[in-house]
Amino acid sequence: MKNFSFYTLVFVLAVTLFNPVFNKYDYGAGFPMVLLFSVLLLPMAVYEIRKKREWNLYEMMFLGIFCVFVVLSFMFSQVRNFGFSEVLAYLSAVLLYLLYSNMKVGFVDKFLKVVMWFSVFAVLLGYIFYFTRGEVRMFGPFFNILEHSNVWPNAFALFLLLAWPLVAVVNKKIDLKFSVLCGFVLSGLLLTFSRGALIAFAGQILVLFIYYFKRIDLKKVIYVMLAGGIAIGLFFGANYFRSFGNEVIDVEKRLEFATTDSSTSVTERADFWKGSLELIDEKALFGWGPFSFRDSYNPIQKTVLANADHPHNIFLKIGVENGLVALLGFLGFLVTLFIFFIQRVFGKDKVKLSIVKKDIVFVLFVSVVGGFAHNLIDYNFNFLQNLILLFLFMAFIRSMLIKKEKSPSKFYKFLLIGFAVIVCAVSLYEGSLLFIEKTFNPAVFEYSLFPRNYFLASGDKALQEKDFQRAMILIDKEIALNPLDAQAYYLKGVLYCNRKNPDFNLEKCRENFRLAIEKNPMNDFIYYRDLIRTLDPKTISNRDEYIVHNAGALIMQYFDMVDKNVHFTAYTQNVEAVAETVDWLMLYLRPPYDNVFKTLRDGMLEKAKKLREDKKY
Repeated sequence: MKNFSFYTLVFVLAVTLFNPVFNKYDYGAGFPMVLLFSVLLLPMAVYEIRKKREWNLYEMMFLGIFCVFVVLSFMFSQVRNFGFSEVLAYLSAVLLYLLYSNMKVGFVDKFLKVVMWFSVFAVLLGYIFYFTRGEVRMFGPFFNILEHSNVWPNAFALFLLLAWPLVAVVNKKIDLKFSVLCGFVLSGLLLTFSRGALIAFAGQILVLFIYYFKRIDLKKVIYVMLAGGIAIGLFFGANYFRSFGNEVIDVEKRLEFATTDSSTSVTERADFWKGSLELIDEKALFGWGPFSFRDSYNPIQKTVLANADHPHNIFLKIGVENGLVALLGFLGFLVTLFIFFIQRVFGKDKVKLSIVKKDIVFVLFVSVVGGFAHNLIDYNFNFLQNLILLFLFMAFIRSMLIKKEKSPSKFYKFLLIGFAVIVCAVSLYEGSLLFIEKTFNPAVFEYSLFPRNYFLASGDKALQEKDFQRAMILIDKEIALNPLDAQAYYLKGVLYCNRKNPDFNLEKCRENFRLAIEKNPMNDFIYYRDLIRTLDPKTISNRDEYIVHNAGALIMQYFDMVDKNVHFTAYTQNVEAVAETVDWLMLYLRPPYDNVFKTLRDGMLEKAKKLREDKKY
């Protein structure tokens, strides 16, 4: 029992980091890990609650505001079929922080050692995949074995940014062992080819240099340089051996943002950030709802296929999805923690620490700052292992700087245990539904707070089975939960367009196709194809004529996208939908534009075919 919390946290980190399926939790795959973590927090809370603590009113207040408005953002969400996994993950992370931040944690050293060795093993796993898989960037254990295209090198880069600084304090001295371990882990970071991570890493190096400056000597400089040499040597050596059997990224072009995907990435991020400000302005109080960015951004999207699950910035994400009050609560918490760190380490209220303990506190601070820096231009806390490390490291920083402890009040105990009970109860409820859905009856998803695409998929299935009445009921339920879901309107259009449906109505069919295009105008050409083929060129309205013209303009952009973004072109049915849309557009095109479109269409199909063949690994 003395090591209960330590072993529980190690177990949770191990199963979240090294499982090959349950990874990214926001779209559903990692939800079982969130449920497991949330349930285990209750016995951890019961075990730890009696220990002496140091109360911080502002910290509790800001975290309370953040949690309340995250929950409210879900209650008023525009996409209530999604988002609950994120709510539960953040509530659990906050509870984890509250459990360990206000008391002296006795297993910090041991846990950090585990994290360091986990990072070594993760990079080793990354090398195995780097030499055997076609993905050009190292992704370590951040992949889904059931979907070969689902790999997340940026999420792996974030994990390594959090973990690599620990090598110095875990190893306790700068020596050959440090050089080898640090060099090996950093080689993995380099092989993720994450420019954002490298920028954050440079900042971490600068801060560590300033902190350790007075203790620098020639011997330490040699070992640090050796670590860098090992990292760079392994990086170029790995790319050399990989080049014999797989594609290798041109390092110089990527660093210069000279590759096609590099310039596109920069432009898209700028558009996401500008769009986020528009979305925040429209729904400032509660936001659009957790995990709503993709659907809410679709109508104001600037470029074909340029959308994402998040705006690539943690603070903009919270602002868009949870509202400004939640954002201010989160920022208030971070500012409070930072002020506490400065006062207790450098200020008048500083704590007397040994050099070793002070080094641990500062290195943890560098890890946390590096993690946030990376998430200013990306977002990868939708992986539970990264989210746990972030909040746990912040808790450890505060834990090691405690001065005055006292037994917690009954109110504090009630508050914390009540929080843990609620999180655990909801998790057990959702876990039961998930188990029943997978083993006995999928229909129980109707009662879940996280049904995802259940109503949409079930409605589509009913439509295929020609059970039109049930299909309509299910699709309407999807629209009630998520009025931004373009696919739901599209299926409703298909339903009204089916002549075997007693409620066949061509105008309602067209109107729902138009709504689908309005909700998602730049990412799915099936909507354009199916609307255009219901139209008559002789009687077409001005509104539909504009849609047809817009479809042609978007398709011209799309022709250029096929060889730039394999995941959203060649891995989808968009290529075929565009080809079929071109066939219907021939009714509206005059020479020589019709031949231009035909030529480009044929070239697109050939490119997509080659990409699909090349990416089968």
